[in-house]
This record gives sequence, structure tokens and C-alpha cells, in this order.
Amino acid sequence: MDRRYESCCALLDTFSNAVSRSKVLFSDECAIYRSVRNRNVVFWSKENPNFTQKLEHNPPHVMIWAGMTSDYLIGPYFFDGPVNAASYSTMLETWLIPQLRDRGLLNDVWLQHDGEPTHFALYVCDVLNECFPGRWIGRSSPTSPAPLP
Repeated sequence: MDRRYESCCALLDTFSNAVSRSKVLFSDECAIYRSVRNRNVVFWSKENPNFTQKLEHNPPHVMIWAGMTSDYLIGPYFFDGPVNAASYSTMLETWLIPQLRDRGLLNDVWLQHDGEPTHFALYVCDVLNECFPGRWIGRSSPTSPAPLP
């Protein structure tokens, strides 16, 4: 918790005004399922506590990425298959970076993403460090606090 607190304080100092906060590109992926039920269904019943219902395991779905700043919406990007380090870095290099370059944002925007393991794979971090030097937020980023001894 101390490391998270330190990281949050550092980010609040970095983005202390509206102009600096407008440069953060918040991003996330989402799975859109074809199934009528999602994978997080839980049934509770006093009348029939043993009620179960079969759910389709790993139903057909598509993974979508999108990002937004205070002024721009980037995306959606549709992954062709699962999201892993290779597909995520390919999306960054062949789609997101050209999108940001075309909008004149590449050298100014900070990319923020969550702690999904594919986001901090070594190859992905290399791409981020090259294209967003010191300007990306997430696990293993330059803005992360130092690891505990």
C-alpha cells in the first residue's frame, strides 16, 4: 500500500493541473461476448440452493481496445485473436502509434494502461519506452515506484 500511495502522490504531482491531465491517454480492452450470459454469473437462491446452470465455457468473443484523452477518442481497435504480448505490441506499433502521430499527439501524450500481464511484458515495455520515453503509466513504467528490497 505504501508503494501505491507513493506512486499516486507522484502522479498527482506530475499531473497537477488541467492542461497536464488532458495529455493522459486512458486506455483499456474489453471482451464482447456473443453469448447471452457473461462469465461472472452467480446464482443465489434460498428456495433451491443447489440450483446450477451450465454456462458456455469461453464463448465466442472479440477483444476491443479504446483510449481517450480529454479531447480525443482513439479507437476502437479490434484484435484478431487473443490479446497477448505479441498482439498488444503489434497494436501499439502498427496502429496506435501511427494514430497518435497523425493527430500530432505522439510526442506529448502519456499512455496509461492497467496491470494486465500483457501490458508489462518485457517486449511491450521496450516498445513503450521507445515510443513514450518516460511518458507511460502502468506496471514496470518509469513512473512506478522502486521495487521493495
